[in-house]
Amino acid sequence: MTPDPCPLIRRLYALDNGDYGYSAAELAPLHALCGGLPAVLAHYYRTLGKHRELNHTQDDLLTPDAAARHQTPDHLVFYNENQGCCVWGIRHADLHLPDPPVWVSEDRRHWQQESATTSAFLLAMAHLQAMFALPYGGDDDFYQLDRAARATLERHFRRKPFGFAHWLCGIAIYGNHDSDSIVLLNADEADTQLKYASSDAARFAAMDAVLSRLGEPL
Repeated sequence: MTPDPCPLIRRLYALDNGDYGYSAAELAPLHALCGGLPAVLAHYYRTLGKHRELNHTQDDLLTPDAAARHQTPDHLVFYNENQGCCVWGIRHADLHLPDPPVWVSEDRRHWQQESATTSAFLLAMAHLQAMFALPYGGDDDFYQLDRAARATLERHFRRKPFGFAHWLCGIAIYGNHDSDSIVLLNADEADTQLKYASSDAARFAAMDAVLSRLGEPL
C-alpha cells in the first residue's frame, strides 16, 4: 500500500478534512510534462496542493501552470527553494514508481538523493514550512545549539523518521506530537541551528519550556 503523508500533515497544521487540492483539469499541464505523476505526488497535489501556508510560506511547491519553466532534462522538478538556491525533483526514470526518491540540485546539473521516498520528502517539507506557517513559534527566531544542548534536546524529544539528507548540511526533525515540529538545521555539523513551532498552544508552551533554555539566539 502506498504511504499517504496527507493525514499527518493535516494534524500538523490542524486542518479539517476539506478540499485543498487541484482538480484533474488543473493538474493536466503537470501531467503533460512527464506523462503522469507518481501516485503519492499526484494525491498530494489533489488533496493539499493549494493550501498556501503549507506550500508557499517559505519554499514553493510548483503550481501546475508554472512548472514547465523549471524543468530539467532528466528530472521532474516540483519544489523550489525560495531564493532559487536549489530545486527538488524526481528522476524521469523513476516516475513509474508510486513513491519514488526525491533528489536535490543547486545547479540543475548535479543531483544528490535528498529523501528515499516522495512521501517522506513531503512530510519533511511540511515540517520545515511549519517553522514560518504555524501560529505558535512561526517567527524568524533561530537558536544556536552546541553538542551538549543537542543531547539535551534528544533526551526530551523523539526524532521523526524523515528529514533532509543534504540541504543546509542536513535537516533533522523532532517532536513528541503530530502538532509539533522541531527543526535542526546543519544537523550533520557540531553546532546546529534550532527552530520550533506548533499548531497547539499548550504543546508549544511545553516545548518552549525546554528548548528556550538550550541555545543562544541568532
